[in-house]
Amino acid sequence: MLKDISKKLTMKKSFFVTQLEGFFNAISQEYQEIIHQKEVENSLLEEKVAKLQHDIDNLVSIRKELTEKLHEQQEQTAALSEKLYAQKEHSADAHYKKLLEENRTLREKLQKSESEEIAKLRAQLKKLQTYLAKGGDSYRESLNTQNKEALIEEITKSLNR
Repeated sequence: MLKDISKKLTMKKSFFVTQLEGFFNAISQEYQEIIHQKEVENSLLEEKVAKLQHDIDNLVSIRKELTEKLHEQQEQTAALSEKLYAQKEHSADAHYKKLLEENRTLREKLQKSESEEIAKLRAQLKKLQTYLAKGGDSYRESLNTQNKEALIEEITKSLNR
């Protein structure tokens, strides 16, 4: 009789161990799938970040070029102003007025093009910042979700024990 009870306990123990192994294998497989999914998501986010970084670098180089053009235009305007004042003494009144008008027109064009280009760059920069913020928030949410799932699994394990 004791042997029968011992046999039954051994069989139940074996059955229980088999069930636990199956359960742990299933959980392990789920974790591996989740880890793989998160790695894929992470690589996609890294690609997006790299693309956005490339876009930012391009915007920085565009801004540098535009700044150089602006300085050139300002130097040209300054040179024209100096030329205007130098010729002021030697030219007739009509020529003087023509040069003044040309100078004023060039300054207006310079200010207009400068403000339009700066507005475009600011809009592009805000757009890139928005994309970066959304990507960071999404990544943070997925990490939080993963942590919550891990916590739920731990609680489930604890409760099953």
